[in-house]
Amino acid sequence: MNSMIILAVCFVVTLIIGVPVVWALALSSMVACLSLPGISLSLLAQKMQMGSEKYALLAIFFFMLAGSIMQHGGIAKRIVVFSKALTGFIRGGLSIVTIITCMFFAALSGSSVATTAAIGSIMYPELLKDGYEPGYAAALPVVGGTLGIVIPPSIVFVVYGTTTNTSVAKLLLSGIMPGVLAGVAMCAYAYFYARKTGMGKGQRFVLKEVLLALKDTIWALLMPVIVLGGIYAGIFTPTESAAVACIYGLLVSCLIYRELKLKKLMEIALASVRSTANVMLIIMSAALFSYVMTRNNIPVMLSAAISNVITSKVTFLLAVNILLLILGMIMDAGPIILIVAPIIYPIAMQFGIDPVQLGCIVVFNLSVGQATPPFGLCLFAAQPVTHQSIATLSKKSMPFVLILYAMVLATSFIPALSLAVPSIMK
Repeated sequence: MNSMIILAVCFVVTLIIGVPVVWALALSSMVACLSLPGISLSLLAQKMQMGSEKYALLAIFFFMLAGSIMQHGGIAKRIVVFSKALTGFIRGGLSIVTIITCMFFAALSGSSVATTAAIGSIMYPELLKDGYEPGYAAALPVVGGTLGIVIPPSIVFVVYGTTTNTSVAKLLLSGIMPGVLAGVAMCAYAYFYARKTGMGKGQRFVLKEVLLALKDTIWALLMPVIVLGGIYAGIFTPTESAAVACIYGLLVSCLIYRELKLKKLMEIALASVRSTANVMLIIMSAALFSYVMTRNNIPVMLSAAISNVITSKVTFLLAVNILLLILGMIMDAGPIILIVAPIIYPIAMQFGIDPVQLGCIVVFNLSVGQATPPFGLCLFAAQPVTHQSIATLSKKSMPFVLILYAMVLATSFIPALSLAVPSIMK
């Protein structure tokens, strides 16, 4: 247990002095490991390397690259035009367009932060022109962007699946229904809010404009169909689907829309490599952290302690939601999954909770945390493109955040929401 005390002290101290979470996790795990008898530096390196040697993790780079290709290849703005033509005639239609566009782009990029930044930069000026209050207009891409890690493809689902040895394909499909229903619920709130406040004048519905926009956007809309259809039909694995998404995005952006140049492609490829390296470093650090925990028998002890206190499935699900709500406000999704998932997973199995449903609950919770102050990543992604303060973004996002948390609870206590689509898989 001395190594666990060392781990805890080092982790807290490094965080207090401003060390990033990933390095705090890595350094404290290394110090704790070295305090154990018979542990060498070479063993630490082996444990970290083993944490990254999982085939499914290849999908992380490809999904990140695919998202960047969509953002810079002209696909995002075409989705905006189509959504605006389709729903712009409704009172508050542009706010609904923003949420729907975020849902579409989330299904293409798999990244909440990328969705918020990309759609926020496009839609925020349009919302202001249509008479929306600046703070509310800035909050829309924040809450819409949270769905980026719920609606597949999703990098976070891949990380969770590899951490708990749960089917990544089923996890990806589990996010479809909760993500879509959450988007619909937010659109409904946006509509009634616009009617109440008189924001969003709406525009005349023109079928010709819808058809023209659909014609120009059809290649972008086909991408999630190809990716998810391929996984569902068993044509390719989730990892292979990420590579397919990159190839398809390149063909559409370079040959059909012709907006992605070679120089820009090199830039986004390098950016994707850097982002992937950050994620992999978190995974490798968490592998070392997990080794220290397992060596000290902590997961078993925690499971026994929690099982003695929490005696019902309902109580366990409420406790998990509260824990993830608090952690999601102060930490990034990746480290939370890698630290918390191995602890709650065996307890959930004792209560008969489906591992796919548990994964959806965890990821959905953490997605909402990205719009929750004080450290929600989507809040910080929207700040530079809207020039609104974090306090304003947090305040205006809160009604939507409450809707999202209601959907999280629904997903927790209605298994069919997350399991209906995956159950169709063979």
